[in-house]
Amino acid sequence: MTAPPFIIGATREFGRVAARIKKSDPGKYRKVQKTVRLLRDVGPRHPGLNSHKYSSFTGPNGEEVWESYVENKTPGAWRLFWIYGPGADMITLISVGPHP
Repeated sequence: MTAPPFIIGATREFGRVAARIKKSDPGKYRKVQKTVRLLRDVGPRHPGLNSHKYSSFTGPNGEEVWESYVENKTPGAWRLFWIYGPGADMITLISVGPHP
């Protein structure tokens, strides 16, 4: 891992969920896009993202999964799930959805 800006990649799962959100809830989609921009440009250490390891599951190849806030202090607040890699300057978005 290096310093921002990061290259953002995404899984098919993330793409499907994002496309569905874009159609059904444009406001939520804007929040997701803002979170992605902050991850890319400022990095996971941005205080508003509250990024931390998510221990309930691992990535597609056993990687540590991280979560960042899309929303906070709201019922069913959404989280963005991601992993570092595969390159040194990359973050790969796995999925987005309500906090489990």
